[in-house]
Amino acid sequence: MKCWVWLCVAAGVCCASACARGARESDAPAQTTPVAPSQQPNARLIILGFDGVDPRWLSQWAAQGKLPTLARLMREHDGRGYHTLGSTNPPQSPVAWTSFATGTLPGEHGIFDFIARAHNRAATGSPITLKVATTSFEPQPAGQPVARNLRTGAPFWQLLGNQGIRVTALNVPYSFPPDPMRDGRMLSGLGVPDLRETNSTFTYAGSELRAEQLEQPPGGGVLTKIVRRGRVGRFVLEGPSIPDGAGERMQLPVEVRRAKRRKLRVQLMGVTHELPLNAWSEPIEVEFAHKELRVRGVLRLLPLEAGRRLRLFVSPISFHPRAPYAPISHPPEFSGQLADALGHVYKTVGWDHDTSALNAELIDEAAFLAELESIEHDRRAMLLSQLQRADFDLLIWVSTATDRAAHMFYRLTDPQHPRFDAALARRYGDVILHEYERMDHTVQAALAQLRPADTLLIVSDHGFHGYLRGLHVNQWLRQNGYLVLKHAAVSSRHELLVDVDWSKTRAYAAGTGQIYFNLRGREREGCVAPAEVKPLAEEIRRQLLALRDTERGDAVVVKNVYLASDVFRGRRSSDAPDLQIAFAPGYRTSWETVLGGIPGALFADNDKKWSGDHAASDAADTPGIVLSNRPVDKPDPHIVDVAPTAHALFHRSTPEYYAGKSLFTGDPR
Repeated sequence: MKCWVWLCVAAGVCCASACARGARESDAPAQTTPVAPSQQPNARLIILGFDGVDPRWLSQWAAQGKLPTLARLMREHDGRGYHTLGSTNPPQSPVAWTSFATGTLPGEHGIFDFIARAHNRAATGSPITLKVATTSFEPQPAGQPVARNLRTGAPFWQLLGNQGIRVTALNVPYSFPPDPMRDGRMLSGLGVPDLRETNSTFTYAGSELRAEQLEQPPGGGVLTKIVRRGRVGRFVLEGPSIPDGAGERMQLPVEVRRAKRRKLRVQLMGVTHELPLNAWSEPIEVEFAHKELRVRGVLRLLPLEAGRRLRLFVSPISFHPRAPYAPISHPPEFSGQLADALGHVYKTVGWDHDTSALNAELIDEAAFLAELESIEHDRRAMLLSQLQRADFDLLIWVSTATDRAAHMFYRLTDPQHPRFDAALARRYGDVILHEYERMDHTVQAALAQLRPADTLLIVSDHGFHGYLRGLHVNQWLRQNGYLVLKHAAVSSRHELLVDVDWSKTRAYAAGTGQIYFNLRGREREGCVAPAEVKPLAEEIRRQLLALRDTERGDAVVVKNVYLASDVFRGRRSSDAPDLQIAFAPGYRTSWETVLGGIPGALFADNDKKWSGDHAASDAADTPGIVLSNRPVDKPDPHIVDVAPTAHALFHRSTPEYYAGKSLFTGDPR
């Protein structure tokens, strides 16, 4: 679970290269199970989601003529088809995409961050632990694991799919497990775990690894030693948990040795793969076994060194689309039918781009972008294959590449960033632009498939900022007397609120920008009375707004601090943080703070390649975008408006609990 939590941290906190596999004939219509026909209006609704598209970049590059398709849409209808789109508070993917799905705000659907606080009621141990906020995925002693989406509220596509609207949904974030519908098919997106039951854990195997390195693996990855005997090296690749195995995992032995012409020979499951260095293998199908249980998966290999040292990178092991460990599509056979249409198996893990590996500097930019190219080729082929079908009324498709490129390559657009590298900037400084150009090409291809009466919505869930400096929020709370340690010295351990004196601590931080009070009756050792909450919140808010970074020219650190009572309302508001920090551009919660760490300093430069962010920014200056081939009439559109828009276009009643309104005041057709 700790690996999964860390990957969720990296997700919001933690020129495309040519694909090694080459061009494929994968744009043909998929031969998938037809959805039952129904009496439907002539017009369809196509929603294309692009995670993390920032309106400033979009407007700049459109004006420069670099995004011709998007620029044309932005000009149509006297510019009324293009608007910034209000995001959630906080403006981060799990929160915003859940609001997109449910038509409600966080206080109602209950997702406030990538990770969530859990209360330990036992007499010993920390009263606070952390868990993944969006999905529960639990292996069972026998049979398939049980997955559960932790949001409150049904997604709009499920509601419509049960009311006679024929739905196709592909890779929508935080839609795992898949939503069953009477008239619909879907492939789950971000949130689908890997075969280790984690968010997306890679494996790095190296003959050079030392014992101390093995004891401190990077966030989001596993390190394993290649034991070398002469010219042959061996290691064990770990997969799913063994049911009732006390944490043990199923294993596959792997043998590696140097081959001629700068290649690495890898033997896996009795098959030998001779692979050139620094080039991804084709997808490789594997099977883990324990007694009668057989679990199939898909991985890719990236040989890094074959000489005095042997080094091999193994991608996170995906569920096999034709035999997933747990359902990833509805109907269950749909994921396999998509593989049949593509002509190959594909990466099914929801966090599909290996940001953690690049952040840990175990793969380089070229390798990261080569895999990104491969993934996006498949995603686009899936979209086009479904658009060419005649058996849908509502189609939703989402790509996350625009977001991942901005997270990982922002540093090469800003000379002030601690990880700016002029040489790398000359080579990779346009990566973010290239993903926007890919978006433009995808929209162009989709437009060619539309009928005259169809409505197209292009949606982004939030914008972007640079992440140059991190605030150690728990250290700030300690310096100001709100958090107390058991010992005078700062805790030497930097996670999970170690050494906190809960009898004297009034506030603590965990997650990206959240502060919680040690509330009496809620936390096991709570010391803050309910009547003290409001004045305590106002006091902390006032001091955080006054905070300045004196090491950086007295810069403003915090733009706003939101009180839970002011912004989180609904059935799940009791799960909300008591304070939500909204950082000024350039700042964010430090990496250590997210897991409850308490380092000794107050600030830290962000020395990671994960260099752009938004997860703890202010929603007021981090909007996404909405772009349509129809004029958008609603003033100040918000991401919660998409769900009621879909209901209105199909003349279905809008649930009373929806927080938004239709983007179109009249019938846009």
